[in-house]
Formats: sequence, structure tokens, C-alpha cells
Amino acid sequence: MTATLDLSPLLPLEGGFNLRDMGGYATTDGRTVRRGLLYRSGVMSYLTEADERHLASLGIATVCDLRRGGERKRHPSSWCERAGVFYWSRDYAESSGVLGELLRGTLPDAAAVRAKMLHLYTELLVDHAPSYRFLFARLAEGQVPLLFNCSAGKDRTGVAAALILSMLGVPRETVFDDYLLTNRFADFGRLFDDSRGGYDQYDAVDPEVLRPLLAADADYLDAMYDSLDRDHGGLDAYLAAIGVDDRAQRVIRERVLD
Repeated sequence: MTATLDLSPLLPLEGGFNLRDMGGYATTDGRTVRRGLLYRSGVMSYLTEADERHLASLGIATVCDLRRGGERKRHPSSWCERAGVFYWSRDYAESSGVLGELLRGTLPDAAAVRAKMLHLYTELLVDHAPSYRFLFARLAEGQVPLLFNCSAGKDRTGVAAALILSMLGVPRETVFDDYLLTNRFADFGRLFDDSRGGYDQYDAVDPEVLRPLLAADADYLDAMYDSLDRDHGGLDAYLAAIGVDDRAQRVIRERVLD
């Protein structure tokens, strides 16, 4: 990684799924993202009692669940209620980023799946703008530590993390490094082997065809940034459109950066 962390960003949890601290990254103006304030994750239905106690000890104030209703029902984040953590989600019809939906229909070859993923990363900025709006609003209100998640912690979560880190002034190369850590830390076998996930019908699918679907690919994030500039007028214009003006950005930076 370009920005070496003193400690692994992955939290020491037996049942965590790609759950990591986004702190420790340096910004272009010499500041550092504080540890223990921003967390990104995949599903949290595998957490053990010891894991839940550990998360409770972190004092997390907000959990923003980016998943659709069916995903939340299959893999509930029930620890939030037990820990008294403010939990937010929304119901929506869009399928972008929903792994089960991406697997629907014919998957002819890996190239077609990869092309679908490249397009997906342009849709995420639009389809999940309401979720990103709420996430940034909680940051601006100081409702931290904040954790946000989707199913794998890769696509919907990956774009959210990229937007946050970019707004904080973390270099683009480091943002990509953070995104690509999913390739090390996400155990997709666990999801596919879980009968609750609904993925068992794809057991016979060629793993090479599925590989682009499960990968954190730098080209995917590049597609998002290209769309951000081409279709939304750049990062600041996109953030302003979802309610994150210059003042909100300054407030968030002061809260989150050392």
C-alpha cells in the first residue's frame, strides 16, 4: 500500500466480514484520518458475542446500512439494537450493487460480467445518492464513530468510502489502495456457502465467469471517478448536489482529521 498503516485496518473479529478502520491515511495537506471514527464493512450477521462486545466498546454512534430490504432480512445487523447504536437504512427498488441481482440472468463470459461491473460503478453515484447524502449528514452532525456497510463491503460501500476519503483530501492512489483491500479481506466463500444468501443456484457457474463480479478492480473505481467528472461536474459539484456544501466539508474535515 502507498499509505502504510501502523496497524492492520481489519478489526480483530472472529465473525467480521471486511470490517475495517479507515483511519491512518495521510492527506495531501499533511493531516491524517483519525482512527476509530470511520469504519467500513460487509455483512455483520456472523458476529459472535465477543465481536459484539468489541464493537460496543468502540462507541459507534451511527450505522448506515446501504443494503436493500431483502438483504437486510437475510443478514440482519441485529447487534445494533442490542448495543443501542443508531441504525439507519432505507428501502429502495434499484438493484445496483445487490450481488444477488447482479447474478440474475445469463452470464455468458467473464468479459460480459466485467463490462456490467464497469457500468454499475457509474450507476451507484445516482442510485445511492440518498444513502450517501444521509451518511455525509451524520458526519457533519458529528454522529461519529460511524460505520457504513453493504453485503460485501465492496461496491456500494467502496464508492461511499472513496467519496469520503477524496473529500477529506486523501490522495487518489491511497483511495484505490483502500478499495483494493477488499481482495484480501472479503471472504466470498462464506457468503456463497450460506443458505440464507440465495446464491446456491450459481454453484455450477464457472468461477472465471464470477471472478469479475467478486473482484475489487481498480478499473471499476476509475469508471466511478470518470462518471463523477463527466456526468456530475466533479467531486465538489456532486457533493453539493447531495447536500454537502463547502461549510459541511470543512466541518467534517475538522471532526475527522488530525
